Amino acid sequence: MQSKYVLKIGQNGDLVRILQELLCIRADGEFGNKTHTSVIQFQKDNSLIPDGIVGPMTWKRLDYNPLELEADSDHTTSATWIQQYRLPDGEYVKQETNKEWIFLHHTAGRSNPKKTIDHWASDQRGRVGTHYVIGGVQSTLDLNNLSEEDSKHNGKILQAIGDEYWAYHLGPVKSSKMHRGSISIEICSAGYLTQTDNKFYTWYGAEVHASQVCRLETSYKDHKYYHKYSHAQIKSLKALLLLLADKHAIDLKSGISDLIRKSTSNEAFNYNETANLGKIKGILTHGQVRTGKSDVFPQKELIDMLVGL
Repeated sequence: MQSKYVLKIGQNGDLVRILQELLCIRADGEFGNKTHTSVIQFQKDNSLIPDGIVGPMTWKRLDYNPLELEADSDHTTSATWIQQYRLPDGEYVKQETNKEWIFLHHTAGRSNPKKTIDHWASDQRGRVGTHYVIGGVQSTLDLNNLSEEDSKHNGKILQAIGDEYWAYHLGPVKSSKMHRGSISIEICSAGYLTQTDNKFYTWYGAEVHASQVCRLETSYKDHKYYHKYSHAQIKSLKALLLLLADKHAIDLKSGISDLIRKSTSNEAFNYNETANLGKIKGILTHGQVRTGKSDVFPQKELIDMLVGL
């Protein structure tokens, strides 16, 4: 997958020209052998991996953010739909790393993304959290009859950690590189539900409106009912995935999307030993690398979005 923000030999355009200006070489907009050689030398001089590929870490050493190429003072441009709500220093690992994975989680909690991040900031588990959190809807509400107040968190994206840094978010997995080398996204959802007398409840006892119940045809991780990801959450997740793929050159067709095409949906979302070993790159879910985790679950609308990327 070719990213417009990650540059390598053979590419051309305005961003290549800016790169050449930053390297103080002839700016013709063509990423050829001379530019490649200059990039490698710059990376060596700045203690980066000298691979000749200009990604986020190389851009940062050049003191340039390529997303600024498309941004201006108009708030409708660029990724202004992402609100910054950062974890305090000490609650994440302030080490710059290259990113090869995007991991999808859900909170198994309530709808307010700020409260999710506040919890990570105040708990005693250490440097645990995700880069992004996507807000949801209070479980008792009717999705088909929401007021503006009801929808205030629905689909809202908060960024808790800068992309260049990382935090622990997977628990015990067989490849520690996945913690350091991934962008993590948390969707506000209560997770699996239980049914009692035709009513549905979260694991913490809150009743869930029927419009927010996802009924799977076959059970996933021993549960057939889940708290539905809203249309706004899936729409925001898609926009975020497209942005991150461009920024970090992560192939959106690899990982879960590829596995869905090759098997049934439930099988694709199940635990995968190869994924747990860090051998499958791209988009993965928490449940694919942990047997006891059910985030995220195979909701049809989510599957359709992932396959359509």
